[in-house]
Amino acid sequence: MKNLTAFEFTDGYKLGHRQQYPEGTEFVYSNWTARSNSYFPETDCVVVFGIQYLLKEYFIKQFDEQFFMLPKELAVHNFKRRIDSFLGENNVGTSHLEELHDLGYLPIIVKALPEGTLCPIRVPMLTIMNTDKRFFWLTNYLETLMSCVLWLPMTSATTVRCYMKELKRHAGKTGFDSSVDLGFLCHDFSMRGMAGLESAIMS
Repeated sequence: MKNLTAFEFTDGYKLGHRQQYPEGTEFVYSNWTARSNSYFPETDCVVVFGIQYLLKEYFIKQFDEQFFMLPKELAVHNFKRRIDSFLGENNVGTSHLEELHDLGYLPIIVKALPEGTLCPIRVPMLTIMNTDKRFFWLTNYLETLMSCVLWLPMTSATTVRCYMKELKRHAGKTGFDSSVDLGFLCHDFSMRGMAGLESAIMS
């Protein structure tokens, strides 16, 4: 991620969303919600997990190190050079990032259920909104990063919950004594099958 600005952590099509909002837009309120369990009918809820990692690693650390702590000229130059080569000269602009760099932080408020909560399908587990009307575009700009970082840990945690329920059910049917540590017996070899080290850490 060297020489990558944190503002490149999004889908390419979102780079131009700022100009598409209706004139006068000031605040945007969004949520993170598991919309369906059609591929996971064994459960009617999702284990909330990974939100603290998203906030601390990306919304604070990565944005600080790769944007706010850089000299403004360098931070904006890094963004502009890469985006202009992707979408054409000055089609996105940089004034919005210059203004945000001057502010010095992400002006957002995130509200979330506690880690480990069982959240029913179609119930929001996280909401996000901008706190400064100049940066209304930021809320949904961050949605791609949220989806990318949160999907894996929540899916893994929810899957493990299903596995544990099945393990306990079968342990009861096959005569396991209550003193047996079933958690210890659930050895995890999944790291070797992940897409990379961070995926393994998150999962």
